[in-house]
Amino acid sequence: MNRKKNITITAFAFSLLVLIVLQGYYIYNSYRLEEKELNRKAKALAEKIQERMEDAQTEAREDRLVQDFQKLKREIIIQKEEITHPEKLYRSETFYSKKLEEMIKKSADSSGFRIAMKNEIYSVFDEMQKKELLPAKRSIILYQTVEKMKKPMVVYEGKWTSRQTSKDTSLNLNEKNAYLVKSRSTFQVLNLQYLILKKIIPLIIISLLIVILIIILFRNSIRNLNRQEKKIAQLHTTIDSIAHELNTPITTLKFSIARSSDPESKALLERQIRRLENIVASIHTHDAEDVLLEKKDLEEYFAEIKKQHHAIRFNSSIEFYENKRLALNDFRQMMDNLIDNSVKYGADEIEIAVIMDSNIEIKISDNGIGIPDEQHRNIFEKYYRISREANKHTNGLGVGLFLVKRIVDKYRGHIEVRSREKGVSFKITMPDEA
Repeated sequence: MNRKKNITITAFAFSLLVLIVLQGYYIYNSYRLEEKELNRKAKALAEKIQERMEDAQTEAREDRLVQDFQKLKREIIIQKEEITHPEKLYRSETFYSKKLEEMIKKSADSSGFRIAMKNEIYSVFDEMQKKELLPAKRSIILYQTVEKMKKPMVVYEGKWTSRQTSKDTSLNLNEKNAYLVKSRSTFQVLNLQYLILKKIIPLIIISLLIVILIIILFRNSIRNLNRQEKKIAQLHTTIDSIAHELNTPITTLKFSIARSSDPESKALLERQIRRLENIVASIHTHDAEDVLLEKKDLEEYFAEIKKQHHAIRFNSSIEFYENKRLALNDFRQMMDNLIDNSVKYGADEIEIAVIMDSNIEIKISDNGIGIPDEQHRNIFEKYYRISREANKHTNGLGVGLFLVKRIVDKYRGHIEVRSREKGVSFKITMPDEA
């Protein structure tokens, strides 16, 4: 029973782990899908805001940017050093940043998004000098929100070329400028995690409730099983105690029968006492020395069985070549229990075949009510009885087949059960090795 319980607990733990993993995987996928969908919607919104910002900027922006590029270029050339903060060059950043904040508030508030955006120039390449004017990892911020981004996503990237000629009459200079400019616009939904969790929290709660409910149900099942085990253990102890106490009156009856002078009564009482001894032995068993089964013992046993059960038709066959191992008492206990079961459960015809050779083979079949196929694996457990209406009206402790299996195991044999069209068939195979 403990082994079955441990297997059940292990199987449940494994199944629960698989369920948790599957639910976790499903929740993770739901999270990723929601994240993808919200980012898609936010990107579409950011693109609209970006288009409006482009429309709001004046056409003079490029001229001002070129002037800043010129400043950037001259300071690098004249001072022979890089500008520390090139992002401060664009003087209109503050104005357009405020404009951006207003557009985001107007467009994004109704959607529930808290969006941060930034538009920047990250590369200014002087095509005349073949040189990058911006320091590494620096950019010119055109406009951005107050809230900064940690994981920006690109709305779009672009590049454009600016070509201009500037003259300085005092110095008699005619300077041509050509710049390849690369820019990008990025955004991030700052409250993305909150928005996702808001949608999938009901799913998480339901998943947790399912797991908790399964654990509670299983815990209650284990508690009930433990209570049943305790009751069964108490029942086993009680039955074993009764069997032990029966040994004394059986011994007393044997002495009384020995003094009896009536042959018929004596034979009848001896058979009943032997029956009581078999019942007690099936409950309170112990190993004892016994004589080997002989052919004459088989013949005497079947003759005795036919006398005991006048209403049963017995068809028996014996093929005895040798026996090096099977004890007479073990054989009698196996056969008594199998025949007794057949008689109790409605058989009026029993077929028995015994072959004693290098292998011992015993087959007994009947035409009784039979045993359901799904019960075959349980019938050899001690005190187990099949739960059906027909069994409720038949007395028994559920130890007969347990004893048969115990004896078969003792000889390292095998017992096979097969249902017939009517009745059941048992086949016992054991090696005949001394």
